Amino acid sequence: MALIRLARLGRKLYFEECITTYEKQFSSVSLNPIPGLNVYNSLSKEKSPIFTKHPNVLTWYICGPTVYDFSHIGHAWCYVNFDIMRRIMEQYFNLNVVQVMNITDIDDKIIQKAIDEKLDFKEVSSKYEISFLNDLDNLSVQRPSVLTKVTDFIPQIISFIATLLHQKLAYTTSDGSVYFSLNAYSKKYKYGKLKPSQVPLMEAENQNRRPNQNEDFALWKATKSSSEPSWSPSWGGKGRPGWHIECSAMASHIFGSWVDVHSGGIDLLFPHHENEEAQCCAYHGTSQWVGHWIHSNLLHLPNGAKMSKSLKNSITVREFLETYSAEQFRMMCVISNYRNGMDFTEDSLRLAKDMLDTFRTFITECRFYIRNSSSCQSSIDSNFLFSALEETKSKVEIHLGDDFNTAEATKIVRKLVQLTRKEMNDPKTFNTTKSDCGIAAVASVQHFVSKYLNTLGFKLTDISVSSAESDSASIIDDFVGFRSQIRQHALAIKKGDKVDPMNTKKILLAACDNLREDLKLKGIQLKDHEKNTTWTLTK
Repeated sequence: MALIRLARLGRKLYFEECITTYEKQFSSVSLNPIPGLNVYNSLSKEKSPIFTKHPNVLTWYICGPTVYDFSHIGHAWCYVNFDIMRRIMEQYFNLNVVQVMNITDIDDKIIQKAIDEKLDFKEVSSKYEISFLNDLDNLSVQRPSVLTKVTDFIPQIISFIATLLHQKLAYTTSDGSVYFSLNAYSKKYKYGKLKPSQVPLMEAENQNRRPNQNEDFALWKATKSSSEPSWSPSWGGKGRPGWHIECSAMASHIFGSWVDVHSGGIDLLFPHHENEEAQCCAYHGTSQWVGHWIHSNLLHLPNGAKMSKSLKNSITVREFLETYSAEQFRMMCVISNYRNGMDFTEDSLRLAKDMLDTFRTFITECRFYIRNSSSCQSSIDSNFLFSALEETKSKVEIHLGDDFNTAEATKIVRKLVQLTRKEMNDPKTFNTTKSDCGIAAVASVQHFVSKYLNTLGFKLTDISVSSAESDSASIIDDFVGFRSQIRQHALAIKKGDKVDPMNTKKILLAACDNLREDLKLKGIQLKDHEKNTTWTLTK
């Protein structure tokens, strides 16, 4: 416990230093630090506290999918990781998280798929948007507070671009396209804040660059044919939004000039998120738009290759769930680190399943131990378990506050599980003369473990016992009681005793009759025949 107090003191001093640094850097933004939560920021390249503009309210923009095909488990990796973070912030740090996610429903790939399948582009995007949201539900990912679709925000996007044109930070071309001028922007603001030392261009970015014009990127793309979906902007011609401007305009419309947290896959870091930041700093006239950039690394194929719809090497969420469970996938996220790349292998799935089985078995054992409290013959060291529980709670809170380190937190919880199981099952604890069976301690540990897993989004550990489980357990109790009666009678017979066959018969038949009556109360009717017994359900 002394080490835990020392760690908390160190975090407090570090936290105060970060606040001072933050105040000097962004004096125009009011400070509301989240105590105990330090998260890696892709902007500063280090872990630091998250600050919110409004007390106890966290604004969070998350990049959603381009809906031209079914979602794969590479997408799921990001969204499940972000869902785990959101649950931790809501339930451990008591934050009201307002999360906005976009749906890109107009894009070159969507248009091409519509042409290939002879459909309207809206039919294509709607089909895969519905599929994506169903996948989120099946993976137990909470829906965002607000879901925005690009085609619903065309007026806001046009207005945003018009402002940049007015500021002379963007320019039109002869065909009516609009490009962001990095040369003009760099005279007032810093570009490249998120850029790693070496990074290849994303495939989608090649479609947004202006040929032979440095790194200027498209804000508005003029139509190339009359069959393309298009809108008429104030500067003339017809076209549709570029990729980067969509998120900037929609997030700004909802959150304004400051967003507490912005997240996405690491492949969006540069140039997509860099360009979002540049557009918004220019539009709002501020040096920084996002307080904390959080990026999830990628889920790779066993050979280390990136999973991609365009490469046609992906496993869809639907396909995955035909063989494995959503809980298994979530546990794979929990016992890893969101900032580390992960290979999708049988070993990683097995480790996740083993961890799930450990918790499932423990919770079942606790429930039976508690249910049989009246006949408990063991003596558990309750003080030891309560002390271990409090120490575990403190360590879990520290790990979850340390960049959402669920892997270490879960190891600590598993250690508590092992200690408790040892106490329950150790033959040395059996003592019929001592009244303390440790029921309160075991129930407290079980409640904590269940609550911890529920917090991370697992449904398998619902604290309340279902009626089906309760009925099954009650029937098992009946048979355990029956066996106990027979066993006690057998153990009472000592070597050399004269056994009265009629009395033995009477005792055995009485036990059988008691079991029959107990089962009858559960809706199971036993009927004795000459050489066997049959049963029927009566309810």
